Amino acid sequence: MLVNMNLIRTSIYNNNIPFDLSLPVLVNLDELLLLYDFFGYPGIFLGSFIISILFFLPIPYFPLPLIAAFNKNLDPHLISLSGAAGAVAAKMIIFYLAYSGHDIIARRSKGKTLSLQKLLGKYGWIGALIATVTPFSGNFIYITLGLTRYNPSKFAVAVFAGELLYNEFIVWIGILLGRPFVQRIISEFTNTDNPAAIIIAISLSTAGIIITLYLLVKINWNKIIGKRFPWTSTDNSNESNE
Repeated sequence: MLVNMNLIRTSIYNNNIPFDLSLPVLVNLDELLLLYDFFGYPGIFLGSFIISILFFLPIPYFPLPLIAAFNKNLDPHLISLSGAAGAVAAKMIIFYLAYSGHDIIARRSKGKTLSLQKLLGKYGWIGALIATVTPFSGNFIYITLGLTRYNPSKFAVAVFAGELLYNEFIVWIGILLGRPFVQRIISEFTNTDNPAAIIIAISLSTAGIIITLYLLVKINWNKIIGKRFPWTSTDNSNESNE
């Protein structure tokens, strides 16, 4: 990531943020901290929201709270709260987009997801919580919960709890391990020497979402889940024998 940080530094204190790529300077931690002086908590919220809403891009937003942890003008707990709130806002939109597609999945699956819906209705919060605290993208879980009409309130609470825990962990890891560690992380994430890796990651993420939708429609979840969790079994006259 190459930007003219001298121009940004001057513009910040003039309450103006133009970007000029004509004189590239490698970004370092001190220069990034200047951005947090200007944007503060709203910037952390907005950054985590934008990264999280791009569900087809497997980009973690942890560098945002990690870097912010070194700004002495920001409270660590409020950093965590801002990052968590932004991520939850984005994931609720993803959830509701999937939620609105329930009728399509129901028609396509011909009732074969009823046991899955019952199971997720009781234990879906565990999946939502775990998805937020793992280093892998949890969008498959969020989309599945939305498509099976999981309770939105329970989803929001579980995701917020997980995101807050995740952000607190990231912030305090940065504080405890120190600036050299964070600078190495920044160097890795601002390295664009291998665009093929980014393209592969996007392709895998997109393929994963497509496969998730396909499996929801094609697999008879009533038979699979009903055997392990008999209480989810249901008699459905429309269920296919496939």
